Amino acid sequence: MNNRVRLVSTVEQAIQGIRAFRRAGYALEEIYVLAHDDKTTEGVADLMDTNKIGLYEEGIANTFANLFRSRGDKLRSKMESLGLTEAEADFFESELDKGKILVIVWYDETKRFHMDPEMHEERIPPNRHPAGSR
Repeated sequence: MNNRVRLVSTVEQAIQGIRAFRRAGYALEEIYVLAHDDKTTEGVADLMDTNKIGLYEEGIANTFANLFRSRGDKLRSKMESLGLTEAEADFFESELDKGKILVIVWYDETKRFHMDPEMHEERIPPNRHPAGSR
């Protein structure tokens, strides 16, 4: 698994962060947005067509447990399901409390084997171009 994190202050910066991750070769289904406010999370994710943390990422047990957790506990659980440590999740959740937005890239190698071949999107390493396409 691989993850990258960008903490931003505004929706505009979140959009710029998503675009930067796309330019770096990450697919939209590998990019997630988290904010303390559900409307912000849903709005940015829908606008930019990024992925949402759900059953696949969290698993059945965590998804069920989140029904009974506080918003902060849910956010920390979601971050940990994307590979952040408990300490990182605590730090970022406290930043989300201040109104910040978290843009996370999470890449799971096993996910590729379950994707529809028609939807397969190759990752192109940053600053590398396929031969002859300059």
